[in-house]
Amino acid sequence: MVAQEEKNKKAEENTEPAKPKNFKGEVVVPPVKSRPGNSVALLDAIAAISSPLDTTRVAQVAARQIVLFSDADSCTISRWDQDDNSITLWAEHCRGNDQSLPVAHLPYPASDYPHTEKVLKTATPVWLYIKDPGLHEGERILMKSMDANALLMLPLISQEKTIGLIEVFETGADREFSAEVVANIQVLAEHAGISLERARLLEEAKRHAAELEIIRQASIKLTASLDLSHVFNAILYSALQLSPDALDAHIFTVQDNKLEFGASLWADGRRGPSYKTVREGGLTASVAKSGQAIAIERVETHPLYLNSSWIKEGWKGSIIGIPLKIGEEVVGVMNIAYRSRQEFNEDRLRLLGLLSDQAAIAIHNARLHDFVKHQAVTDPLTGVANRRAFNDQLEEEIQRSRRYNHRFSLLILDLDGFKAVNDTFGHLIGDRTLQMVAECLQRNVRSTDFLARYGGDEFALILPETDREQAKSLAEKINKAIAECHMPWPEGENLSRIRASSGIASFPYDAETADYLITLADTELYRKKQKNA
Repeated sequence: MVAQEEKNKKAEENTEPAKPKNFKGEVVVPPVKSRPGNSVALLDAIAAISSPLDTTRVAQVAARQIVLFSDADSCTISRWDQDDNSITLWAEHCRGNDQSLPVAHLPYPASDYPHTEKVLKTATPVWLYIKDPGLHEGERILMKSMDANALLMLPLISQEKTIGLIEVFETGADREFSAEVVANIQVLAEHAGISLERARLLEEAKRHAAELEIIRQASIKLTASLDLSHVFNAILYSALQLSPDALDAHIFTVQDNKLEFGASLWADGRRGPSYKTVREGGLTASVAKSGQAIAIERVETHPLYLNSSWIKEGWKGSIIGIPLKIGEEVVGVMNIAYRSRQEFNEDRLRLLGLLSDQAAIAIHNARLHDFVKHQAVTDPLTGVANRRAFNDQLEEEIQRSRRYNHRFSLLILDLDGFKAVNDTFGHLIGDRTLQMVAECLQRNVRSTDFLARYGGDEFALILPETDREQAKSLAEKINKAIAECHMPWPEGENLSRIRASSGIASFPYDAETADYLITLADTELYRKKQKNA
């Protein structure tokens, strides 16, 4: 009897405690108290996961710690995009590999994997076994690719919201994680979610700070120049800085209800081609007409791009058109195209709105500057250069010709019989006559020639790379064109046609200074006028 009792007692001492029951299928693991040794290891693992300050590194460390703590074969951590129900690999770690594996997988739809989708949508852990005849074929292929006999899937949760998926793979056919180990993996997953949220907030704060700095720098650049081309470049450069995944950005200006191409810039720094026409009913025209931003997240399905050549070439990204407005006036449109699908949330639209507001002001100021500058050097009646602009251009041409040892000629014209026009028809008809003469002159000179109204009924022409004989031929051509020009005189009035007397001086043969060139040309002009009188 005593022997039997001792035998029973010894058997009890040799009996191992019952192992926590492994869960299979959709089973929530109840909390299990860890052993002291495991508690220290668990705290070390939690500390390691909590250390990194960027999301990718947190995911990498979490995958590594889960493998180390559970002695699993591998672990992957993925992001879940709830909007399109897609999964993107975040981090992957295999046992025995101290380096985190590079992540190169493309997003895939969660709906292709039923158990995966259920874990994400119900936040419930799941065990899968390769030998299970009811295993979905897609998940069987996934496990085979990892050489896994068992797979534990857990939701990655942050702020009570599922943000991703943790997958723990085991290649051993006989090995299964105990409920205690699984519970501790869940603890690590919870801390990974907390650390990821903290890292996300930190990254978001850094991103906002960087974006505000871009806006600040854009403001400095946009106010540093009143040259419209420089303004365009500053706007596009800042727009691309705020849009890391952008393909290119374009600006179109709106003036007098007309849309015109301004500038373009590709993400790689190339200057894009100019667009001579704007597609009627397209994005740019629609934004200009409505004065409202249009954000298109899926260009391949949007009505504005149904027949676009870009779509035919396979582009499946996003694009946004933003009005550049001063008050309610649209002064331009900025388009930003993206390689892949974008989410235009409120924060993003607000940021681009800040840039567009500054861009609109800069364009308006540059236009105003150009207008004032143009007015300062333009004759208000005829629209050609005025006496001030002529004097500046003459000095520049002298300096250029001296530098390169070139020649040029100065031609001064005076209209014969113009006084009779004013005396007969009045000054309004006289002004219109001067305008017609200026238009006639512009049609008959080269693009390199400089035409100015010298004063009254006198015009001056600076003719680069032109000698006296060539200038004389041009004067004859101009005189003939003016004589044949249809003047705005009342029908039936008999008035002699206007003609022009001219004086020529050539650099450097006749003179080498502006004053002397003008004096010589004037002298010849008035000698001819007296002869024609």
